[in-house]
Amino acid sequence: MVRWDPSGIDEADFLPEPFQTADQASIAAQRQTLRWNRGMIVMLVVAAAVGAATGGDSGVAPLISVAAFVVAGWFWSRLRAVNPQARWFEARAAAESVKTLAWKYTVRARPFGGPADSPEADEEYRAQVAEVLRTFEDSGALPAGAAPEITDGMRELRAAGLVDRRTGYLRVRVEGQRTWYLAKASAYESQAVSWGLGTVTLMILGGAAAVAQAAGVLSVSLFGVCAAAAAAIIAWNQLKQLRPLVSTYRLAAKELDVVWGKLTVLDLNDPAAEAQWASLAGDVEDAVSREHTSWRSHRAFPH
Repeated sequence: MVRWDPSGIDEADFLPEPFQTADQASIAAQRQTLRWNRGMIVMLVVAAAVGAATGGDSGVAPLISVAAFVVAGWFWSRLRAVNPQARWFEARAAAESVKTLAWKYTVRARPFGGPADSPEADEEYRAQVAEVLRTFEDSGALPAGAAPEITDGMRELRAAGLVDRRTGYLRVRVEGQRTWYLAKASAYESQAVSWGLGTVTLMILGGAAAVAQAAGVLSVSLFGVCAAAAAAIIAWNQLKQLRPLVSTYRLAAKELDVVWGKLTVLDLNDPAAEAQWASLAGDVEDAVSREHTSWRSHRAFPH
C-alpha cells in the first residue's frame, strides 16, 4: 500500500491546471474591481472636498472638481464596460468547482469511489471537469482549450490507504479550509469595526460642523465633506460585504468542525468503511461547494 505524507504538502501543489488558471484570474479580477471602485470613490470625495474648501469661489478649484468627477466617471465606465467583478466571481466559482471535483477524485469520495486504479472513475472525473470548463468557457476565467487534468499528486494520494487519505484530507483540505475561514472572518470583523467607527466619527464631525456653520462659527462647509466621506465608507463596505462574509465564514468553519468529528470517528476497520468514507467526504465537498455557489449568486454584478 502506498504511503503518503501530507505534512509538508500544500494543496496547490497537486491541484490541476484549470484550478490554478481560474484562481489567478479571480485574484487579478478582484484586484482590478477593488482598485477601480476605490479610485471612483476617492475622486468623488476629492470633488466634494475641493468644493467645500473653496466655498464655490471661481478659479482653478472648480476645474479640479470637474476633473475629479471626470476621472470618477471614467472609473465607473470601466467597471460597467469591463465588469471585472463578474469575472472575479465567475473565475472563483470555476476554481472552486474544479477544486471540489479534484478533491473528490483524490480521496475517492462519491461519485469517484472504488479502487485507486479505476478507468471508470477517471472517465467520470474528466467528464465532470469538462462540464465545468464548458460552463465557464465564455466567462474569461479559463483559457481556450483548457482540458481536464489528473495530476501525479492526485493519483498518488488516491492510491494511498484509507488511513493516509483521511489524514491528508483532514489536514490539508478540512483543517486548511477551516483555518482560512476563521482567519478571513477575523480580518473582516476587524475591518468592519474600524470602518464602522470611521463612519460614526464622520457623522459626528459632520453634524458638529453643520451646527458650527449655522451658528456662524465656521465658514467652510465641512459637513458636506464628512457626509461624502461617510457615504464613501458605506459604499466600500457594501462592495466588500464584510459583515455578511464574517457570518458566512464563521458558520462554514463550524460546519467543518462537525465534519471533522464525523470523519475522525469513522471506524476504519469496518468492512463498510470505504463506502462510508466516500459518502462523508462527498458530503463535505458538496457543503463547501454550496457555500461558494451561494456566495457567487448573492454577489453578482449585472451589466
